Amino acid sequence: MSHRSRDCERRRPHDHLFTGLVLIVIGSAALLEKQGYGVLDFLWTHWPLAITVLGLLRLVTARNARQLGSACFLLLLSAWLYACETSYLGLSYHNSWPLLLLALGLGKILMGGFGLLRGRGDAARRDGEGQP
Repeated sequence: MSHRSRDCERRRPHDHLFTGLVLIVIGSAALLEKQGYGVLDFLWTHWPLAITVLGLLRLVTARNARQLGSACFLLLLSAWLYACETSYLGLSYHNSWPLLLLALGLGKILMGGFGLLRGRGDAARRDGEGQP
């Protein structure tokens, strides 16, 4: 069995959990809508909260800097999307897309900085390996 197929097998429980949760949310929304609660209007406006939940899950389960960066990106993305959907501070997709570019650029710089720091630590460990 290849390394890649083992990785896929390890992820399967998470995939099933996520798929199950999505089906439960969709089914619950449909049921509540049928009962006259108007849930779809709420979900239509607040859909970025699903990305927030995903970002929080990744933040809690992050094991390295890359996963932490991914979680932070999802949280910032969901905040921007939510602000645009609700017109928070007058933001819309039309007038706030440069904020997304700034956030992406900042994320790249931070990830590059983490890579440089990690590279220095690796080099220092290699230099010190041969010394008593």
